[in-house]
Amino acid sequence: MKHLVASVALFTLPFASLANADISDFSTMGVGEDTPSACEAPRPPASLNPSPYIRNGYRAILRIMAAERWKETGSCECYLTQIPWDEVILEAEGYVTSDNPLLPFKVAELRLQADEMLATRDAACAN
Repeated sequence: MKHLVASVALFTLPFASLANADISDFSTMGVGEDTPSACEAPRPPASLNPSPYIRNGYRAILRIMAAERWKETGSCECYLTQIPWDEVILEAEGYVTSDNPLLPFKVAELRLQADEMLATRDAACAN
């Protein structure tokens, strides 16, 4: 019986400390605003499309468009924040690979293409 009481006490002890924890600590788990650092593509607003998959496609297309502007101008400025989302949506029509409205793009391929193009830009602009 002593072992049972000791086991129950050991089991409930951590829960007792949780009961005394300040509930305001939970707010630290909240996700803050997306503020891109340096030259990073912002996340598309949810108002563009309810599907995260499509918004991820828009973000990859934005990154491709920014890399293309770098190629055209040779300027190392950050174009990721200068291209409006409505321009990205218009450009996205050229990247559609499927009739499926839920999966119009191959997002993984778009990301790889953007990564390669921006890596080239970053290497050229690092000098």
